[in-house]
Amino acid sequence: MQQNSQEENVVSGLFDNYQETQKEILQIELRKTRNKLFTLSAVVFGSDLLALVTANALNISTLIVILVIPVLLLGLGFFAGKEPLLSMIIAALVIGGIWVYAAIVTGGMAAISGWLVKAIIVYLVIAGFQNAVEAQKIKKELKG
Repeated sequence: MQQNSQEENVVSGLFDNYQETQKEILQIELRKTRNKLFTLSAVVFGSDLLALVTANALNISTLIVILVIPVLLLGLGFFAGKEPLLSMIIAALVIGGIWVYAAIVTGGMAAISGWLVKAIIVYLVIAGFQNAVEAQKIKKELKG
C-alpha cells in the first residue's frame, strides 16, 4: 500500500512540475508576442517618420496622423497578454488593410516601394503569429 502511495506522489509531482513548466512557457510566449507587437509599432512609426522627414512634411498634424497605427499596435501589444492570437490577427489585418489602401491611393506605387521595411514587418508578423499560436495551445492545455 505504501508503494502505491509513493507512486501517486511521484506522478503527482511530475504533473505539478509539468504544469509549472507550461505556465512559465506560456509567460515566455506571451512576452514574445507582446514584444513583436511593440517592435512592429516602432518599425511602423520609424518608417513613417523617416518618410515624412525625407519629404520635408514633418509638422504636428502629420506627426499625429502617423502616430495612430503605432499607438494601436502598442495597445494590441498590451492586449496580447490576454488574447495573443486575436491581437496578432487584428495587427495583421490592420497592416494589410493599410498596405492595400496605400497601393490603391498611389496607383500601385506603394506596393513596390519600401520593400525592406515591408519585409521586416512581414517577418515580425509571422514570428508573432508563431508565438501567439504556441501561447494559445498552452492556454487551452492548461484550462482543459
